[in-house]
Amino acid sequence: MGIKWILDPLKSVVSELAKLMEGMRQSIKEQSVEVLQLEYLELENAFLTIIFGGLVGMPLMPLGLSMELAPYLMEEVRFLESRHARGKDTIGDFFSSMGGEW
Repeated sequence: MGIKWILDPLKSVVSELAKLMEGMRQSIKEQSVEVLQLEYLELENAFLTIIFGGLVGMPLMPLGLSMELAPYLMEEVRFLESRHARGKDTIGDFFSSMGGEW
């Protein structure tokens, strides 16, 4: 019998601590991905403000630089074209921003 009565509870405590640490590691990893996604969106917004700022009255950037960066904006241009095609469908824009099929 000896030392077994001490080792069994100790093994279960160590096992639970290992599970806790793994859960914390997974949580930190998921939070870091969320933070990176938010940072990506903010950088994308800043980039689009630099490129399309002239459309809203901000100072223009040099034309050559704008032309070099234009290929990276194809997705945003497609979005703006689709928005233009829809016209002034404000309610449609509102419901499409909520997701799902309405």
